[in-house]
Amino acid sequence: MTHRTALCGTTAFLLASASFAQAEITGAEVWANWQSAAESMGQTLTPGSQTQAGDTLTISDLQISMPFPEGSVEGSIAMVEFVDRSDGTVAISMSPSYDMSVSVDPEFDEPVNVGLQVTQEGLSMIASGGDGEVVYDFLAPSMTISVTDFEADGEALDMVLEAALIDMDGKYVVTEGDNPNVSTMLAATQMTVDVDVKEPGGDGSFVMKLDYADLTAESTGSMLMMANPGDLSAMLADGLATATSMAHGPATFEVNFQDASEMFALSGSAETGEFDVALDAEALGYSFGNTGLAVAMSGSEIPLPEVAFGLGELGFGILMPTQPSDTPGEFGLGIVLGDLSVSDMIWSMIDAGGQLSHDPATLVVDVSGQANWLFDIFNPESAMEVEADMPAELHSLDLNELVLRLAGAELTGTGAFTFDNADLETFDGMPAPTGSIDLQLVGGNGLLDTLVAMGLVPEDQAMGARMMMGLFARPGDGEDTLVSKIEVDGATGAISANGQRLQ
Repeated sequence: MTHRTALCGTTAFLLASASFAQAEITGAEVWANWQSAAESMGQTLTPGSQTQAGDTLTISDLQISMPFPEGSVEGSIAMVEFVDRSDGTVAISMSPSYDMSVSVDPEFDEPVNVGLQVTQEGLSMIASGGDGEVVYDFLAPSMTISVTDFEADGEALDMVLEAALIDMDGKYVVTEGDNPNVSTMLAATQMTVDVDVKEPGGDGSFVMKLDYADLTAESTGSMLMMANPGDLSAMLADGLATATSMAHGPATFEVNFQDASEMFALSGSAETGEFDVALDAEALGYSFGNTGLAVAMSGSEIPLPEVAFGLGELGFGILMPTQPSDTPGEFGLGIVLGDLSVSDMIWSMIDAGGQLSHDPATLVVDVSGQANWLFDIFNPESAMEVEADMPAELHSLDLNELVLRLAGAELTGTGAFTFDNADLETFDGMPAPTGSIDLQLVGGNGLLDTLVAMGLVPEDQAMGARMMMGLFARPGDGEDTLVSKIEVDGATGAISANGQRLQ
């Protein structure tokens, strides 16, 4: 995370870091503010020379340096020009390409050195200021970042890695203050990623191609760079807050790997996709999703010519507190596997006679609640100080939605529980729960009959399953429908199903 932050932070800084601006700004003020902001972020900008000719300030041979734990980022830009305009704004132009290098020398791993080239021909950038903000509007036909060389433990790796944005249009808004805030907006008609890696001294190769259309991205966050950039807990306590969201339209992907004895191929497409992450002193939220996903796989370890499946919707999300506290915070977990379908080739192995329903399967899990950490999750040493067996206290848990639809049967459920963390005896070390869950199963007996007829489930096991369903469930409305209400009384330790006590 630190290495990626260093790369992204440097590039974003070159495009957007100016603060303490006036309502009308000059090139000299923008350059001075670049240097000031760089210093606060742990960066150093060293010009080979700077000259002022009329309304144009020219910075030549600009050297950029940014250390981070166990490494550094270095860069060199031949020319940057700041041109004062009559309307109080500044036009910024840069060399159409510049070089950067990343050196990493971890204590317990091999050193890595990466050379990069950034190309941005036709970049147009305008800086404007007023009311404590600096706004950078920019346009570019394309921006490409390429790996020019990659060396690990002194050995060069034959690698091609290139990422490109096409038809970029966006802006950065920098708000000044004790803890300046940076907001970004970006749109691009296309993003591509190409990777081609050869095995050193062998015939193996790894190739990956990604292509995204209609890319949009937004982010906001405090421009906080502390003296200890590796201490995330300290940065959160001092006000670090950030949120990023990305979305794209139609996308394709392709991965191919092979060596002397094995091969693997993966390809697919998606109609849309999205990604969101937010982090502050209160909570961490992360989610991603796709619609219209189609995937095909083949390989030497896969016992079929091809494995293909599709998903109408794929989603995952998590929310949790970030700091230890006596006060519970919100948490959540969401999983969506919507309308999962597999190829006829797979069905022919599972159900050659077509006895099962081949309708798409769906899994939906939506859980939320309240809990609090007993230690600092971003500080490994803090975990050693926890005396309790459990690293967190769970106060409530809500099952907002449960859906499992598979082979003609459907299980649904909702429920809610609270937990008494003072009572760890009634349920043998677990906080005593109180609450209930309502479940409904439609088509369960019919599916069980089919599995017995197919020989996949022995009759005696099916009988045992029916006895269990009879113990925990009762007939509901509709054909082949079972319902169950499971209740737990934390005060007495009683567990009941449909009013009948089980414990």
